Amino acid sequence: MRRHDLAYLYPTANYQLLSPMRSPAAHAALQRWLQARQPLVVARQPAGAGAQILLGLTLPPGTEPRRISVSVNPDAICAIASPLTLAHCVNTCTAAVAEPLKRLLQQCESHDIVVSVYGSLAWEMLSGTTYRHSGSDIDLICDIARTPQLAPCIEALQQAQQALPCSLDGEIRFAGGPAVNWKELSRTLLQPALPVVAKDNASVALLCLTDLLSRLKEHDHVC
Repeated sequence: MRRHDLAYLYPTANYQLLSPMRSPAAHAALQRWLQARQPLVVARQPAGAGAQILLGLTLPPGTEPRRISVSVNPDAICAIASPLTLAHCVNTCTAAVAEPLKRLLQQCESHDIVVSVYGSLAWEMLSGTTYRHSGSDIDLICDIARTPQLAPCIEALQQAQQALPCSLDGEIRFAGGPAVNWKELSRTLLQPALPVVAKDNASVALLCLTDLLSRLKEHDHVC
């Protein structure tokens, strides 16, 4: 189970609402979501969480509260799924957004790079309810496992950003789990000794880009 994965709870699962959204409105919204058998998103799991699993939900604009965080026992989860793929979501976007994303997808697929979606586009697909407006960001996760995938991935993201009418955000996730914001990563490539903010399933840390690249090289050798 990784950050951004989709966690499906049993409709009658016990959960604990986390502050500051411990309110009847949050409870009612979460109940409706669970009864519709919609998933929550796996959050980063801090060391103090123990056996509890932290999950999150973002509701449509105009809903209060918009963001709900809960903790559950592992036995409350009936299924875990990977994030929605970009291929699954791209055709719901306007042509101005979809065309650059389709080119990005083709470029990434040619290098065996898996591209997934999170954020408002993912929530919109899951709920069937409008979350986005014309300037909404697109949030992607690009999973890479080998060194030769990194440069084509960044190039595809840069080209898509230049063509999109909105911001293209998200992460490149390295083999072994750490993920780095793709824009920060692209800025650091020319100075690989500099640290970048790397997020994994349980922590956030400053890591030198050389350390992350070494993980890919180790995986290259295994492959």
